[in-house]
Amino acid sequence: MIRYGKSAQDILGFKQDFFESNDRLRDDLLKINRRYAEQPRRILCKLCTEKLPDQPKFTKHEVKYFICTRCGHLNGAYEDTKEFCSALYADDSGRDYAKTYSSSDKDIYFKRVEQIYVPKAKFLAEALREQGAEPNRLTYTDLGAGSGYFVAALRGIGLDQVTGYEVSESQVDLATKMLSGRHVVRHELDALDAIIQGINSDVVSMIGVLEHVTNPREVLERLCANKGVEYVYISVPLFSTSVFIEMAFPDVMPRHLAAAHTHLFTESSLRWMANEYKMDRVSEWWFGTDIVDLFRSMTVMLQKSSQTHDVATDWQSMFAPLLDEMQIVLDKRKMSSEIHALFKLKR
Repeated sequence: MIRYGKSAQDILGFKQDFFESNDRLRDDLLKINRRYAEQPRRILCKLCTEKLPDQPKFTKHEVKYFICTRCGHLNGAYEDTKEFCSALYADDSGRDYAKTYSSSDKDIYFKRVEQIYVPKAKFLAEALREQGAEPNRLTYTDLGAGSGYFVAALRGIGLDQVTGYEVSESQVDLATKMLSGRHVVRHELDALDAIIQGINSDVVSMIGVLEHVTNPREVLERLCANKGVEYVYISVPLFSTSVFIEMAFPDVMPRHLAAAHTHLFTESSLRWMANEYKMDRVSEWWFGTDIVDLFRSMTVMLQKSSQTHDVATDWQSMFAPLLDEMQIVLDKRKMSSEIHALFKLKR
């Protein structure tokens, strides 16, 4: 099963702060970039451990990026050290990082679940049925569960045998409050390996997680060695059109390749990953927000430069109706900013 496209209207309402608070958000992300640049140099590819080339592919917001010659993965020049990840996700109980992705307003929380995460859960259920499985009879573990959005989505479509694991105390507290119970469990940053080895679930999901962990190879190795796991469902960011848009608009907050996103997947690095860890990619859904990023970048810059006429408003009214139509072209060419994929582990 291969699917392309998802309406931008589902996310625009949750991204208004990106338009309205550009300068503050940009400054915050570039502070993280500077902290990232203080880490040791990355010598080997994050995904396949091949030695990275001597010459970078490009430099973006003062960070050099390299394309691996073996697997095609895009690597930032520095390591995601435990200290760097702890500063991002765990310090201050994870409250600072959680601000971007969480709301304590119950209506907003469940609107986000319904519009952003339920489609992901339904795609997973449909993909499992295509494999001959009955989703309601399976068990699920969501790693990097954050504030419990995907756990809530799975429970919302009747897949209630699900437990999430998350390192941020503040996000676990929010999930517990919103879901009225301990459906998301907090763990220490260095406990992930032990958790993976102890999982006894048919399906393990990692929605926007592999790009954040310090050791994606070890995570994948542990999952594939766990005989209790049959399927792995992931969402990862891709080296896509958005990267070039961010380079063309350096004064606009970089959503895709900055801060915690220090490396990006490609079609070739996903193929390498599947072959290396003996996983069959049985379903995939390509969609992105590249055109939304272009729309936002143009809007922000027009708002900055407008003198006597609100040209940014004219731009928005002209371009907003075209977002989905333009994005689907990129999605079908596999140039979108993310992919959701279900893998079946070979036994």
